[in-house]
Amino acid sequence: MSSSTLQTAIPILAYCGSSITMTLVNKLVLSHFQFHMVFFMLAVQAFGSVALMVLANRVGLNVKYRAMNMPDAKTWFPVACSQALMLYTGGKALEYLNVPLFTVFKNLTIIAVAYGEKWVFSAAVTPLMLTSFGLMVLSSLVGAWNDIAFNGWGYFWMSSNCFASATFVIHMRKVIKQVNFKDFDTVYFNNLLTLPLYLVLSIIQENWSGFFSYYSEKSNADELNSFVQGMLVSGIAAFAISYCSPWCLRTTSSTTYSMIGALNKLPIALFAMLWFPDPITAGGVLAVLLGFAAGLVYTHAKNVQKRDQPQGTQVLPQPISMERLDISNRPNVK
Repeated sequence: MSSSTLQTAIPILAYCGSSITMTLVNKLVLSHFQFHMVFFMLAVQAFGSVALMVLANRVGLNVKYRAMNMPDAKTWFPVACSQALMLYTGGKALEYLNVPLFTVFKNLTIIAVAYGEKWVFSAAVTPLMLTSFGLMVLSSLVGAWNDIAFNGWGYFWMSSNCFASATFVIHMRKVIKQVNFKDFDTVYFNNLLTLPLYLVLSIIQENWSGFFSYYSEKSNADELNSFVQGMLVSGIAAFAISYCSPWCLRTTSSTTYSMIGALNKLPIALFAMLWFPDPITAGGVLAVLLGFAAGLVYTHAKNVQKRDQPQGTQVLPQPISMERLDISNRPNVK
């Protein structure tokens, strides 16, 4: 294998691996322990991202970000809060739904964002995009129909997450022009601004007295160790996605990058089916495949639109990824 091929393959594999790891660890932490500490997990991820970004910058890695300052912080704080809402609702949905079903319904966010941007930015919706939207809706209906472990709360939080995600994306795209954030600026400001918020909400909302009481018993020591390890891996994976996403983009084209995001949903669903004991049905597999096909069609439609539109015309967003349960770690593709 040539050195140029390796230089392209390594960041792609790193990006896919970190995305898969993050999704599976999130599901593990939020549904397989006695206490489901969503805000605490988000705080760990925010802290891990900021701390490792600072470390990477100081040791000479290509991680550059704007220093925190009051004018940008005031402008960006509402966006960071909307991200916090998106991540929380996504975490709650992942707590109740299995990963394959989560990936299927996450596609519906693309439709919400597309029509939100059509309304706000006058973005066009092409016939090929409508075809992908039809596949997304069909995959969601098939997934829901074959969900033998139906959980009403899971669908409530998933619906809330789709709305929160669309709100976050549209709000961010309006504000980001004011502050002119690049690559890691968004990641740094989002995580640093929301870290105190997550910690306060965790202290107020989550059952820390029960947590300490339960894990103070020696019989639960092994579970505590697994919980701590899961949190540490989650924090490292949050930074890994932040680093690998722009790294992958710099070494490939924007078309390849967006296609990788669409293709990566299938291994995420497959790994989750193999790793977690959730029931697997033929209808569930079909829903994942339909959602996978919808992502590919949408990515192709977006790339065709980008190629045909005059320069500077607003185009619709990239497919929503599972990484961090959000898309804020992706740089803007121009």
